[in-house]
Amino acid sequence: MKTTQKAERRRHKRYSMTNRMIAMVRSDSHQLEKIHRMSKGEIAMAVIKSKPQRMGEILEISRGGLSFRHIENDADISQFQELDILFTDDDFHLTRLPFYAVVERDVKSDAPFDVLTMKQLAVQFKPLSDRQQRQLDQLLERYTSQKKGKQVWGSSS
Repeated sequence: MKTTQKAERRRHKRYSMTNRMIAMVRSDSHQLEKIHRMSKGEIAMAVIKSKPQRMGEILEISRGGLSFRHIENDADISQFQELDILFTDDDFHLTRLPFYAVVERDVKSDAPFDVLTMKQLAVQFKPLSDRQQRQLDQLLERYTSQKKGKQVWGSSS
């Protein structure tokens, strides 16, 4: 990892999520439909049709990036440039966030007979549009431990 990337990561406080939120890495050719007013079943079908390359629960998030846990697959993450954040309980959908992968690592399972291999992917956001930054700020305010001042990892903001 480059020194500038390390410095950038330390610049932002990281917070845990207070609600289960999904991160999805998708190819540009498969868009996720607008989820406004869809049922959870309709959203699930739209997600499947969008053919996500990585999808999982967000563990930590900041203004600079996020980490999420997903099922291991063979897709080369370096070929993907954007991800979406989705929270179905509140029709929250933040689309096409540009990113680059910082690190992907194995996640140790507590279950002795776990047949799925889990990974954790940490990403850093590339520059966001004003709209994306406003939506990300809204997400941090409404759905993270930021309100309580709990810092999960990282250093000062």
